Amino acid sequence: MLRSAIEENNAARALSEANLEEARDLCFQEVLTRLEVAGLTWGDLVEWICTPGTGRGDIRYRGLFERGAQVERILDLWVSKNSRTGRDTVHKWALQYVGQVVSKEGHQATKSGTLMSCRMALTESFVLNFNFSSMHRALSDLCPSMADLMHAFSTTQRQRHRAKQISESAQEEERVGQALSNLLATRSQNNSYVRHILGLYLYTSGAQRQVLSVLSALGICSGYTTIAGSGSESEPTPEVSTGQRLEERRDRDAIEQEPNNASQTPTTGLKHSLYRGVGLLQRLCAACRLTSRTCAQTKLCGHVYDNINMMFKIAEQILGRKDSQENGTCATIFPLLDARAEDMQTADMLASFDAAPPLSLKDILHTSIEAIQFEDSLEHAALRDLVYTSDLFARFRPAVAASLPHTDHQIPLHRTEIHPLPTMNIDESSIVGNAQVIDTMFQELGFDVGTTKFSGIVRPIFGDQLSIARLRTLFANRAGHESIARSYSNLIFGPGFFHHQMALTHGIIETHWGDPHAGTRNPGSLSFLNTVLDRKPIVLTSLPPYRTCRDLIFVSLSACLLHCLERVCGWDSFSDYIAEVSFNDFCAHVKKIMKTYVNAAECPSSTTKTPQVTEGDIIYENICLFLRDALVLREFTDAIKGGYSGRIIRTLKVLALMYRGSGRTKYAHELLHLIHNLTHVWPKPLRDIVIKNWLVNPSGKPNSWVPVDLLQEHMNFWVKVIFKAQGSNASWDWLGMISPCIGVLRKLALEVNGALGVRLGSKHHTPNVERDLMAICNSLQEHNVFGIERGRVINPIDVMNGLVPNVINIGLNQLAGPLDEYNDVFRKLQRRRRMTPLIELAAPAGDVESQTHRTSDVRFVLWLVIYYGSIPSADLVTLLAAWYYQQPSCYCGRLFRCIPPGGRSCQRHGQ
Repeated sequence: MLRSAIEENNAARALSEANLEEARDLCFQEVLTRLEVAGLTWGDLVEWICTPGTGRGDIRYRGLFERGAQVERILDLWVSKNSRTGRDTVHKWALQYVGQVVSKEGHQATKSGTLMSCRMALTESFVLNFNFSSMHRALSDLCPSMADLMHAFSTTQRQRHRAKQISESAQEEERVGQALSNLLATRSQNNSYVRHILGLYLYTSGAQRQVLSVLSALGICSGYTTIAGSGSESEPTPEVSTGQRLEERRDRDAIEQEPNNASQTPTTGLKHSLYRGVGLLQRLCAACRLTSRTCAQTKLCGHVYDNINMMFKIAEQILGRKDSQENGTCATIFPLLDARAEDMQTADMLASFDAAPPLSLKDILHTSIEAIQFEDSLEHAALRDLVYTSDLFARFRPAVAASLPHTDHQIPLHRTEIHPLPTMNIDESSIVGNAQVIDTMFQELGFDVGTTKFSGIVRPIFGDQLSIARLRTLFANRAGHESIARSYSNLIFGPGFFHHQMALTHGIIETHWGDPHAGTRNPGSLSFLNTVLDRKPIVLTSLPPYRTCRDLIFVSLSACLLHCLERVCGWDSFSDYIAEVSFNDFCAHVKKIMKTYVNAAECPSSTTKTPQVTEGDIIYENICLFLRDALVLREFTDAIKGGYSGRIIRTLKVLALMYRGSGRTKYAHELLHLIHNLTHVWPKPLRDIVIKNWLVNPSGKPNSWVPVDLLQEHMNFWVKVIFKAQGSNASWDWLGMISPCIGVLRKLALEVNGALGVRLGSKHHTPNVERDLMAICNSLQEHNVFGIERGRVINPIDVMNGLVPNVINIGLNQLAGPLDEYNDVFRKLQRRRRMTPLIELAAPAGDVESQTHRTSDVRFVLWLVIYYGSIPSADLVTLLAAWYYQQPSCYCGRLFRCIPPGGRSCQRHGQ
């Protein structure tokens, strides 16, 4: 009964709808009939209702547009259920309308200046502030209709459905945004921001000129001439191809307009490089140099430089053109951490230098507290080596990191700003060359070295041992003869720890290498272990790269510690020990290793005396000394990586002896200077500044500290390998232009790779050394290297043959003479520093600039000596100098100084 009622209700509803449809059709037919009688069409009616001014706006809205779905149905019917002519008419109108809409969006996007590089100051922010995601979002907001059209054109219904379910629309957004930027760049050449960025990225990645030209023709990036420039206005215009002219004309307008921005205007000395036709790299170089100058003028900075050797190859040699190796210098500055001007006064430093006592033996040797701290550090270095080298004890890594002892003077974690300077075509392999490098570097930074503003502040200089030694010689030669600025008395010299690491590594290799021909008679030597590992042969007269030597030492150290742990643990199964030992027991066993094998005092032949054949074991003694020396290298390396200055200082005192004992006397002498400066010469505030800034951290991450000289070596690598120009562009001018941009271009490459590239990581995977460790452990076990066999020697005929010297004891025994010589030189330098230079006495009071020139003029001093036969009193010198510098000049432009005393003419010029 209910079913029949529902059916009757549905039938009644259908009848009602049919009646309503019939009534609507009759109404519409009546309207059409009346229009036809009046000679009108329904199109005239629609046009009349839609025309403004007819007073039918309310009818137009309520009758049609209030119901948006009905409007869409009508338009769908016009483009689908319509005649061909009708469909074409609607299609043509729709295209015209959409074209007008997207044209307005393009105009608005151009007017906004989002992509107009000519409105942007070409500074470091021009490159570093670029972000693909934010740029593409901004373009989509400015051109929403065009973005929707491109999304509809580039995706299918299935792709759009998947993008809603899973987040796969990011790549589509990037592609649409890139297409929008390319089309806007085609609309206006000034919309070239993205093109410039991609051009710089491709150049940074090593793209050749032809590749850049092809991609520029496709509108993807800027052309080569836009990036590298098209020559200076003083150069003659060479014959170029039609394609090159088109490329230059196409890209020139995008970079030649400069914004009226005072912050971008380079200072004097940089403006001359911004000629017409200059490329992006030159402009970026000028901006980076200006940033470096601003940093140097507004902050207290450290300075580092190193030599760079360039090989310029010529494809076809002609007269005057051939392959050549030339030597230059690269330099970098970085702001000092926690440095204040009042703590870096030259007067305070010189006063402390004058009052400093000589360096004594107790300053070099550890105190009782330092000795205990250093032993704890070596023990923890062994613990770290066992835990981090292999995965056998990986579960102990958090506990080992938490148990690090003696973290005094750790450098606060921060990211170091790096400002490379232009490469200098100056050979620093001489004392004069180093002086020229220092003068050129400070001139580039905009300093007037003759003013007290410059010389009144201490300027830290870092570099390798040879460069610092030459600067010390320069300072010693000029002290007492020149002013503070001209004698470089306001410079302090910081250590280059990377070169110290190399010297220590090579010293350990040479000390513990042994006789390669001894074979199994010397199973603990590095030459034998290198053979066990099946690595390339090493010749001591031509050592391989530093990393190869260091890896051999560290792998051998890890294997020795692992083998020693197996000997002292007392477990029958070492595999069970690895799986079940607790951290406290593990630490106790490492302490036992240190006491049994590493302590050199337990080695019977730890001195240079000839051991008794029936008492000593040379193999055992040699391997114990190797463990100690290798652990010192491990501690030094880890302390540098972690930024622990206190641990570094304690290690340096040991290295002062190890260097001398292993024949590295230059580095040993350099450490005498450093220890003396840290102990007595530098005031405490200045010392604290130095130990906070002798390491840098470009990434700002923990355990990422690097020595300052290694930072400069990295810069040299990028200049020599990555950014070296080819062909005619390979010149010192090019290197000077590209070197200040290295930091910015590297950050750009990382940004683009992170946004669009494949995630490759920033570090290479450390190779698995488990097989290497097991091979050495088996060899040590087979030859019983860590077992004492009384009377075991390498060569029974010559007992001393193969005996490894205890470099610490030897260095200590040899220290007395060099230490006395160092103190004698230091006392003489103190006396020289107390003397007032004659040229300072000779310079009369006046403006700073004129005094700067007069202090460097030794002719007046020679005139005094010749005329008087000796140096008169200071008051008379001042009066004579006032008369001397007021004399007229001869026609050559020189002052009266070129005329001899009592003469009336210039003997050199005949007047």
